[in-house]
Amino acid sequence: MQKTSEELARQLHEIEMEHLRQVISSSPSLPPDLPTIPYTELAEAPLDSPIATEWNYYRRQVGRLLVEGNQGKWVLIEGERIVGIWDTYEEADKARASLGRPVMLKQVLEREPLLRIGYNRVCLS
Repeated sequence: MQKTSEELARQLHEIEMEHLRQVISSSPSLPPDLPTIPYTELAEAPLDSPIATEWNYYRRQVGRLLVEGNQGKWVLIEGERIVGIWDTYEEADKARASLGRPVMLKQVLEREPLLRIGYNRVCLS
C-alpha cells in the first residue's frame, strides 16, 4: 500500500525529531552547526495544531522556567498546566508514557533549534 504525502511528511517529521532528541537529550548545549533562535522569538502555534494550547503555554512560561534554573531540563505540559520537570529525557518520557493521554514533552532551552525538514538532505539515487 502506498503512503499518502501526509503520511510521508509525518514519517519524515518523526525521523527528524528522533534525531534531534538524540542530539540534544544528553546536554542542553547544541551542536555549533545547528541553527537556533532565542526563546523570545518562538512563533505561536497555528490554532489547528494538536498541541497549540501546550506550545503557546510553553512560550509564555519558558522565560520563568529559565530564570528558575531549568535550562536543559525536560518539561511535561498538559493543556495550560506543567505536569512536571525532569533532569533527563528518559525520566520525562516514562512519566509521559504513564499518563496515557496526549501531552507535550519539551526540553527547556534558551536557544531553540530551527527545524527545517527536507531541504538539507542529499538524495542519493
